[in-house]
Amino acid sequence: MFFSVIIPAYNAEKYLPKALSSLYNQTFADYEVIIVDDGSTDRTGAIADSYADTKTNMVVIHQRNSGLLLARRAGLKKAHGQYVVFLDADDCLHPHTLQRVAETISDTGADIVSFRYCRNQGFNRSDTSSPLPAGLYSNEKFAEARKHLCSGRFNNMWGKAIKLNLFDGSEDYTIYSGLMHGEDLLQLLPVFDKTRSLCSLDDVLYFYRPNDTASTSTYKPSQLSDIRVVNRALLRYARKWGESCYQNACAGEALQYINLLKIAMQGARYSGFIQVFKDVREAAQDEKCFSRWKHCSLRADNRLTVFLLKRGFGTLTFELLKAVDFIKKIRRR
Repeated sequence: MFFSVIIPAYNAEKYLPKALSSLYNQTFADYEVIIVDDGSTDRTGAIADSYADTKTNMVVIHQRNSGLLLARRAGLKKAHGQYVVFLDADDCLHPHTLQRVAETISDTGADIVSFRYCRNQGFNRSDTSSPLPAGLYSNEKFAEARKHLCSGRFNNMWGKAIKLNLFDGSEDYTIYSGLMHGEDLLQLLPVFDKTRSLCSLDDVLYFYRPNDTASTSTYKPSQLSDIRVVNRALLRYARKWGESCYQNACAGEALQYINLLKIAMQGARYSGFIQVFKDVREAAQDEKCFSRWKHCSLRADNRLTVFLLKRGFGTLTFELLKAVDFIKKIRRR
Protein backbone atom coordinates (compact mmCIF):
# COMPACT_ATOMS: atom_id res chain seq x y z
CA MET A 1 0.00 0.00 0.00
CA PHE A 2 1.52 3.32 -1.06
CA PHE A 3 -0.88 5.90 0.45
CA SER A 4 -3.12 5.93 3.49
CA VAL A 5 -5.67 8.73 3.15
CA ILE A 6 -7.04 9.64 6.58
CA ILE A 7 -10.32 11.55 6.83
CA PRO A 8 -11.35 12.79 10.29
CA ALA A 9 -15.07 13.52 10.17
CA TYR A 10 -17.44 15.18 12.60
CA ASN A 11 -20.99 16.05 11.51
CA ALA A 12 -19.84 16.17 7.90
CA GLU A 13 -22.85 14.58 6.19
CA LYS A 14 -23.18 17.51 3.77
CA TYR A 15 -19.67 17.31 2.31
CA LEU A 16 -18.27 13.84 3.05
CA PRO A 17 -19.68 12.31 -0.19
CA LYS A 18 -17.89 15.00 -2.21
CA ALA A 19 -14.62 14.33 -0.40
CA LEU A 20 -14.94 10.60 -1.06
CA SER A 21 -15.89 11.19 -4.69
CA SER A 22 -12.67 13.18 -5.14
CA LEU A 23 -10.76 10.21 -3.77
CA TYR A 24 -12.38 7.59 -5.94
CA ASN A 25 -11.76 9.73 -9.01
CA GLN A 26 -8.01 9.57 -8.45
CA THR A 27 -5.83 8.46 -11.36
CA PHE A 28 -3.59 6.60 -8.89
CA ALA A 29 -5.08 3.44 -7.42
CA ASP A 30 -2.68 2.18 -4.74
CA TYR A 31 -4.21 3.69 -1.62
CA GLU A 32 -6.46 2.95 1.33
CA VAL A 33 -9.03 5.22 2.93
CA ILE A 34 -9.48 5.50 6.70
CA ILE A 35 -12.48 7.50 7.89
CA VAL A 36 -12.61 8.38 11.58
CA ASP A 37 -16.16 9.22 12.62
CA ASP A 38 -15.47 11.37 15.66
CA GLY A 39 -18.76 10.92 17.49
CA SER A 40 -20.93 12.56 14.84
CA THR A 41 -24.57 13.21 15.72
CA ASP A 42 -25.75 13.40 12.10
CA ARG A 43 -25.55 10.79 9.29
CA THR A 44 -21.77 11.01 8.86
CA GLY A 45 -21.16 7.57 10.33
CA ALA A 46 -23.91 5.95 8.27
CA ILE A 47 -22.63 7.55 5.06
CA ALA A 48 -19.10 6.34 5.78
CA ASP A 49 -20.35 2.81 6.50
CA SER A 50 -22.37 2.72 3.27
CA TYR A 51 -19.26 3.56 1.25
CA ALA A 52 -17.17 1.02 3.16
CA ASP A 53 -19.70 -1.70 2.34
CA THR A 54 -18.86 -1.33 -1.36
CA LYS A 55 -15.15 -0.44 -1.17
CA THR A 56 -12.48 -2.99 -0.29
CA ASN A 57 -9.87 -0.33 0.47
CA MET A 58 -11.87 1.59 3.08
CA VAL A 59 -11.97 1.29 6.86
CA VAL A 60 -14.32 3.24 9.13
CA ILE A 61 -13.51 3.92 12.76
CA HIS A 62 -16.31 5.03 15.07
CA GLN A 63 -15.27 6.71 18.31
CA ARG A 64 -16.73 9.05 20.87
CA ASN A 65 -16.08 12.71 20.17
CA SER A 66 -12.44 13.38 21.03
CA GLY A 67 -11.46 16.25 18.75
CA LEU A 68 -9.54 16.54 15.50
CA LEU A 69 -6.12 15.72 16.95
CA LEU A 70 -7.13 12.39 18.48
CA ALA A 71 -9.26 11.51 15.44
CA ARG A 72 -6.17 11.82 13.24
CA ARG A 73 -4.11 9.79 15.72
CA ALA A 74 -6.76 7.04 15.62
CA GLY A 75 -6.46 6.97 11.84
CA LEU A 76 -2.66 6.75 12.00
CA LYS A 77 -2.87 3.64 14.19
CA LYS A 78 -4.79 1.86 11.41
CA ALA A 79 -2.64 3.11 8.53
CA HIS A 80 -0.62 0.67 6.39
CA GLY A 81 0.59 2.94 3.61
CA GLN A 82 4.14 4.15 3.12
CA TYR A 83 2.87 7.73 3.07
CA VAL A 84 -0.06 9.39 4.80
CA VAL A 85 -2.29 12.06 3.24
CA PHE A 86 -4.80 13.88 5.43
CA LEU A 87 -8.06 15.04 3.86
CA ASP A 88 -10.60 17.02 5.87
CA ALA A 89 -14.14 15.77 5.39
CA ASP A 90 -15.37 19.01 3.80
CA ASP A 91 -12.44 19.36 1.39
CA CYS A 92 -11.46 17.65 -1.90
CA LEU A 93 -8.40 16.41 -3.76
CA HIS A 94 -7.57 17.14 -7.39
CA PRO A 95 -8.00 13.95 -9.51
CA HIS A 96 -4.23 13.82 -10.10
CA THR A 97 -3.13 14.53 -6.51
CA LEU A 98 -1.95 11.05 -5.56
CA GLN A 99 -0.45 10.42 -9.01
CA ARG A 100 1.53 13.65 -8.95
CA VAL A 101 2.76 13.06 -5.41
CA ALA A 102 3.72 9.44 -6.13
CA GLU A 103 5.74 10.57 -9.17
CA THR A 104 7.51 13.19 -7.06
CA ILE A 105 8.38 10.63 -4.40
CA SER A 106 9.72 8.31 -7.08
CA ASP A 107 11.87 11.11 -8.52
CA THR A 108 13.14 12.61 -5.25
CA GLY A 109 12.66 10.07 -2.46
CA ALA A 110 11.42 12.94 -0.27
CA ASP A 111 10.13 12.17 3.22
CA ILE A 112 7.40 14.79 2.77
CA VAL A 113 5.79 16.18 -0.38
CA SER A 114 3.80 19.39 0.03
CA PHE A 115 1.42 20.92 -2.49
CA ARG A 116 -0.62 24.07 -2.84
CA TYR A 117 -4.30 24.56 -2.14
CA CYS A 118 -7.10 26.77 -3.41
CA ARG A 119 -10.49 27.94 -2.28
CA ASN A 120 -12.10 27.35 -5.67
CA GLN A 121 -13.13 23.88 -6.80
CA GLY A 122 -11.82 24.43 -10.31
CA PHE A 123 -8.22 23.92 -9.14
CA ASN A 124 -7.19 26.32 -11.90
CA ARG A 125 -5.26 28.65 -9.64
CA SER A 126 -4.22 29.11 -6.04
CA ASP A 127 -5.67 32.13 -4.31
CA THR A 128 -3.04 31.92 -1.59
CA SER A 129 0.68 32.54 -1.68
CA SER A 130 2.93 29.50 -1.59
CA PRO A 131 4.15 28.92 1.99
CA LEU A 132 7.39 27.40 0.73
CA PRO A 133 8.92 28.03 -2.72
CA ALA A 134 8.87 25.00 -5.01
CA GLY A 135 11.90 22.74 -4.87
CA LEU A 136 13.66 19.99 -2.95
CA TYR A 137 14.76 20.78 0.59
CA SER A 138 17.24 18.24 1.89
CA ASN A 139 20.31 18.07 4.12
CA GLU A 140 21.25 21.59 5.26
CA LYS A 141 18.59 23.16 3.02
CA PHE A 142 15.86 21.43 5.02
CA ALA A 143 16.42 24.08 7.69
CA GLU A 144 14.40 26.43 5.45
CA ALA A 145 11.35 24.17 5.74
CA ARG A 146 11.71 24.10 9.52
CA LYS A 147 11.96 27.90 9.59
CA HIS A 148 8.67 28.15 7.67
CA LEU A 149 7.03 25.70 10.09
CA CYS A 150 8.24 27.73 13.07
CA SER A 151 6.89 30.95 11.61
CA GLY A 152 3.41 29.44 11.32
CA ARG A 153 3.19 29.50 7.52
CA PHE A 154 3.44 25.77 6.90
CA ASN A 155 1.62 24.08 9.74
CA ASN A 156 -1.41 22.33 8.23
CA MET A 157 -1.58 18.55 8.30
CA TRP A 158 -3.46 18.59 5.00
CA GLY A 159 -1.66 19.64 1.84
CA LYS A 160 1.15 17.17 2.49
CA ALA A 161 2.06 13.52 1.97
CA ILE A 162 4.15 12.37 4.94
CA LYS A 163 6.08 9.13 5.46
CA LEU A 164 4.17 7.02 7.96
CA ASN A 165 7.30 6.07 9.91
CA LEU A 166 7.94 9.73 10.77
CA PHE A 167 4.97 9.63 13.14
CA ASP A 168 5.64 8.33 16.63
CA GLY A 169 2.81 5.89 17.16
CA SER A 170 3.74 5.34 20.80
CA GLU A 171 3.38 9.01 21.72
CA ASP A 172 0.43 9.58 24.07
CA TYR A 173 -1.62 12.47 22.74
CA THR A 174 -4.60 11.85 25.04
CA ILE A 175 -3.18 14.51 27.36
CA TYR A 176 -4.17 16.99 24.63
CA SER A 177 -7.78 15.81 24.49
CA GLY A 178 -9.97 18.83 23.88
CA LEU A 179 -7.19 20.90 22.32
CA MET A 180 -8.72 22.54 19.23
CA HIS A 181 -6.25 25.25 18.19
CA GLY A 182 -2.75 24.52 16.94
CA GLU A 183 -3.22 20.76 16.97
CA ASP A 184 -1.69 20.42 13.49
CA LEU A 185 1.52 22.13 14.54
CA LEU A 186 1.71 20.05 17.69
CA GLN A 187 1.79 16.88 15.55
CA LEU A 188 4.10 18.25 12.86
CA LEU A 189 6.88 19.31 15.24
CA PRO A 190 8.14 15.77 16.03
CA VAL A 191 7.62 14.82 12.36
CA PHE A 192 9.83 17.68 11.14
CA ASP A 193 12.39 16.77 13.80
CA LYS A 194 12.85 13.38 12.11
CA THR A 195 12.43 14.52 8.50
CA ARG A 196 15.51 14.86 6.32
CA SER A 197 13.97 15.91 3.00
CA LEU A 198 10.88 17.71 1.71
CA CYS A 199 9.78 18.46 -1.83
CA SER A 200 7.50 21.46 -2.28
CA LEU A 201 5.31 21.40 -5.39
CA ASP A 202 3.79 24.44 -7.04
CA ASP A 203 0.83 22.34 -8.21
CA VAL A 204 -2.63 23.21 -6.87
CA LEU A 205 -3.85 19.81 -5.70
CA TYR A 206 -6.10 20.47 -2.69
CA PHE A 207 -9.42 22.29 -2.37
CA TYR A 208 -9.91 23.90 1.02
CA ARG A 209 -13.50 24.83 1.80
CA PRO A 210 -13.72 28.10 3.75
CA ASN A 211 -15.85 27.71 6.84
CA ASP A 212 -17.16 30.79 8.62
CA THR A 213 -18.18 28.65 11.58
CA ALA A 214 -14.67 27.28 12.03
CA SER A 215 -13.21 27.23 15.52
CA THR A 216 -10.87 30.12 14.72
CA SER A 217 -13.51 32.56 13.41
CA THR A 218 -14.70 33.76 16.83
CA TYR A 219 -12.74 34.24 20.00
CA LYS A 220 -12.97 31.58 22.69
CA PRO A 221 -10.91 31.41 25.90
CA SER A 222 -9.75 27.94 24.86
CA GLN A 223 -7.84 29.51 21.97
CA LEU A 224 -5.57 31.31 24.40
CA SER A 225 -4.95 28.28 26.60
CA ASP A 226 -4.33 26.09 23.55
CA ILE A 227 -1.75 28.36 21.92
CA ARG A 228 0.12 28.55 25.22
CA VAL A 229 0.44 24.75 25.23
CA VAL A 230 1.39 24.54 21.55
CA ASN A 231 3.93 27.37 21.69
CA ARG A 232 5.78 25.78 24.59
CA ALA A 233 6.35 22.75 22.37
CA LEU A 234 7.20 24.95 19.37
CA LEU A 235 9.85 26.91 21.27
CA ARG A 236 11.38 23.71 22.63
CA TYR A 237 11.90 22.29 19.12
CA ALA A 238 12.91 25.66 17.65
CA ARG A 239 15.73 26.05 20.17
CA LYS A 240 16.97 22.60 19.16
CA TRP A 241 16.86 23.52 15.44
CA GLY A 242 18.93 26.70 15.74
CA GLU A 243 18.74 30.46 16.19
CA SER A 244 16.94 31.19 12.90
CA CYS A 245 14.17 28.74 13.75
CA TYR A 246 13.95 30.13 17.26
CA GLN A 247 13.58 33.73 16.04
CA ASN A 248 10.90 32.65 13.57
CA ALA A 249 9.09 30.78 16.34
CA CYS A 250 9.15 33.85 18.58
CA ALA A 251 7.73 35.99 15.77
CA GLY A 252 5.11 33.33 15.02
CA GLU A 253 4.15 33.22 18.68
CA ALA A 254 3.72 37.01 18.74
CA LEU A 255 1.49 36.86 15.65
CA GLN A 256 -0.72 34.22 17.27
CA TYR A 257 -1.33 36.44 20.29
CA ILE A 258 -1.96 39.42 18.01
CA ASN A 259 -4.37 37.34 15.94
CA LEU A 260 -6.42 36.59 19.05
CA LEU A 261 -6.78 40.33 19.60
CA LYS A 262 -7.83 40.79 15.97
CA ILE A 263 -10.48 38.07 16.29
CA ALA A 264 -11.78 39.66 19.48
CA MET A 265 -11.82 43.10 17.85
CA GLN A 266 -13.94 41.84 14.95
CA GLY A 267 -16.39 39.79 17.00
CA ALA A 268 -16.84 41.68 20.27
CA ARG A 269 -17.89 45.08 21.52
CA TYR A 270 -15.32 47.34 23.09
CA SER A 271 -15.95 46.04 26.62
CA GLY A 272 -15.59 42.45 25.43
CA PHE A 273 -12.36 43.28 23.62
CA ILE A 274 -10.87 44.89 26.74
CA GLN A 275 -11.45 41.70 28.73
CA VAL A 276 -9.76 39.61 26.04
CA PHE A 277 -6.92 42.16 25.94
CA LYS A 278 -6.38 41.74 29.69
CA ASP A 279 -6.41 37.94 29.41
CA VAL A 280 -3.96 37.93 26.48
CA ARG A 281 -1.63 40.38 28.23
CA GLU A 282 -1.66 38.30 31.42
CA ALA A 283 -0.90 35.12 29.46
CA ALA A 284 1.96 36.84 27.59
CA GLN A 285 3.42 37.99 30.90
CA ASP A 286 3.08 34.53 32.47
CA GLU A 287 4.82 32.93 29.47
CA LYS A 288 7.56 35.62 29.53
CA CYS A 289 6.75 36.44 25.92
CA PHE A 290 7.68 40.11 25.83
CA SER A 291 11.39 39.50 26.35
CA ARG A 292 11.33 37.01 23.45
CA TRP A 293 9.40 39.34 21.18
CA LYS A 294 11.73 42.29 21.72
CA HIS A 295 13.99 41.47 18.78
CA CYS A 296 11.43 39.74 16.53
CA SER A 297 11.11 40.73 12.90
CA LEU A 298 7.53 42.02 12.75
CA ARG A 299 5.59 44.35 10.49
CA ALA A 300 5.31 47.91 11.85
CA ASP A 301 1.66 47.63 12.92
CA ASN A 302 2.36 44.33 14.69
CA ARG A 303 5.36 45.82 16.50
CA LEU A 304 3.15 48.67 17.67
CA THR A 305 0.48 46.19 18.83
CA VAL A 306 3.08 44.33 20.90
CA PHE A 307 4.25 47.66 22.38
CA LEU A 308 0.70 48.62 23.38
CA LEU A 309 -0.05 45.13 24.72
CA LYS A 310 3.04 45.13 26.91
CA ARG A 311 2.10 48.49 28.42
CA GLY A 312 -1.55 47.65 28.90
CA PHE A 313 -3.01 50.24 26.51
CA GLY A 314 -6.19 48.37 25.59
CA THR A 315 -8.13 51.28 24.12
CA LEU A 316 -5.28 52.31 21.82
CA THR A 317 -4.83 48.69 20.73
CA PHE A 318 -8.54 48.44 19.88
CA GLU A 319 -8.39 51.63 17.80
CA LEU A 320 -5.18 50.52 16.05
CA LEU A 321 -6.60 47.14 15.06
CA LYS A 322 -9.80 48.79 13.83
CA ALA A 323 -7.79 51.21 11.70
CA VAL A 324 -5.57 48.48 10.21
CA ASP A 325 -8.62 46.36 9.41
CA PHE A 326 -10.32 49.34 7.73
CA ILE A 327 -7.25 50.06 5.58
CA LYS A 328 -7.07 46.42 4.48
CA LYS A 329 -10.72 46.48 3.41
CA ILE A 330 -10.14 49.68 1.41
CA ARG A 331 -7.18 48.10 -0.38
CA ARG A 332 -9.24 45.07 -1.38
CA ARG A 333 -11.77 47.22 -3.23
